[in-house]
Amino acid sequence: MKEARNKVDQRSGASDSHPLTAEPRASILVVDDHPANLVALEAILAPLGHDLVMARSGVEALREILQREFALILLDVQMADMNGFETASFIKQHPRSRHIPIIFITAVNRDAVHVFRGYSHGAVDYLVKPFDADILRSKAAVFIELYLRGEKLKLQERLLHEREREAFERKSQERYRRLLDAMPECIWAADAAGNVNYWNRPGLTYCGLKPSDVREESFWQCLHPDDRTDARAHWDEGLRNGAPFERQVRIKRAADGSYRWHLARAVPEREADGTIVGWIATATDIDDQKQAEEALRKAIILRDDFLSVASHELRTPLTSLKLEVANLSRIARRDGFPEAPRLIAKVEKIDSQAARLHRLIDELLDVSRIAAGRLELHVELVDLSQVVSEVGLRFTDEAARVGSTLNVATPAPVVGRWDRSRLDQVVTNLVSNAIKYGDCKPIDVAVEGQKDRAVITIRDRGLGIAPHDHERIFGRFERAASSRHFGGIGLGLWIVKQIIDALGGTVAVESHPGKGSTFTVELPLQADRKLHPTPAGTLGRVLTTPVQPS
Repeated sequence: MKEARNKVDQRSGASDSHPLTAEPRASILVVDDHPANLVALEAILAPLGHDLVMARSGVEALREILQREFALILLDVQMADMNGFETASFIKQHPRSRHIPIIFITAVNRDAVHVFRGYSHGAVDYLVKPFDADILRSKAAVFIELYLRGEKLKLQERLLHEREREAFERKSQERYRRLLDAMPECIWAADAAGNVNYWNRPGLTYCGLKPSDVREESFWQCLHPDDRTDARAHWDEGLRNGAPFERQVRIKRAADGSYRWHLARAVPEREADGTIVGWIATATDIDDQKQAEEALRKAIILRDDFLSVASHELRTPLTSLKLEVANLSRIARRDGFPEAPRLIAKVEKIDSQAARLHRLIDELLDVSRIAAGRLELHVELVDLSQVVSEVGLRFTDEAARVGSTLNVATPAPVVGRWDRSRLDQVVTNLVSNAIKYGDCKPIDVAVEGQKDRAVITIRDRGLGIAPHDHERIFGRFERAASSRHFGGIGLGLWIVKQIIDALGGTVAVESHPGKGSTFTVELPLQADRKLHPTPAGTLGRVLTTPVQPS
């Protein structure tokens, strides 16, 4: 029996031809608990040329049915463990086998009751031994033919669906290619190893390539020689770790031989399990943008140079004017002629306006220095309390003139290594802003030395600042209020922030509209040695990191 089964299995796997051209084969399950009957049935059915599977019990038959498809089952009614009717009942209950035709074979039950019972269990025929071998072969051949026709129809249906799917995919790919060809960008594709296998038409036209030129090196040959090495290294790294590729490169335009800047990007195509199956890449022309950025950069440099030169040119005559005003005021006070009070008042007004103009020019100079990275910091031991007290003393009269009071609290010396003049400039800007926006109400200025830092707070009770403007007001040419009612050009707080940042500190504001503002400056007591490398008690200078133009 094992030899017969092996013969059947070898025969069933002999053909590897295409399913539509290979000789069709079917499997027949023969179930009988007598080996002699199995041999006889095999001899009868072998001429049909199909696969025969022999089972010696109902259980063995059910096991075979779960493992393969059958065109027909020949089932003995009288079996010891499980009779044919019981076996047929199980066969018909399972979705996999309920459609298989069953021919019952018996040698004892000839009466109509048993015949009808067989049909009730799903039999298509009921043969009683002895039977004619040709009749059994003919009936088996009919059911096998029906089975093979059904299988052929199923196969044809599958092939039809497959061809429809392939046609749909071809059509989709064609539409996809037409879409890519209609896009103005250079687009190409590569396999998982990075080998270029597709370019869209605009890409081929831009680089002067033909479809036959599409290969791994075709893209790299279009790059500027100075960009190839770095771009290729970046691309190889992306291939190794699956990271997206992004690089600004210059690509040669075949029409005129010029190299134009492009933003090249490539992203991996992945299967559901994350496996990379290819790469899709684009190159977007950004040459006009790059030229505009370069023109803007040059314009900013020219602007800053102009501000620097103009500020220096204005500062010289303004300094002479202040000296002349000071001399005129001194002469008027000394001579004591009747018009002296009026003259002194006008001279002081001129002096005040000149001082204001001098501060504006200094701010413009600082803008050009900071933007060029040339802000000089002369570092020395400084008593911050003394600096704040001096600034407070200078602004006492101005605060009183607008109806405000300036309360300065410096309980103890707070000494650190900073730039004295720049700290004076910081406190001056913050106090003058407090007076300007303080709504004629008291202003509090305090200095406090903590464990590792010094803290300056300037609090007014005036207009206040909306929370969404807290960051903005530290920008260049930004203002907290309209310039129609308040002077200034919006550089004071920006300069304050640049100086404090350069000294390694921070500046922040806490404010709400109508509730005043509190500016807090924090400075490290131990200076950063990278920023201030000179020993204590000596003068040093450092250049800040260039500020990006805004």
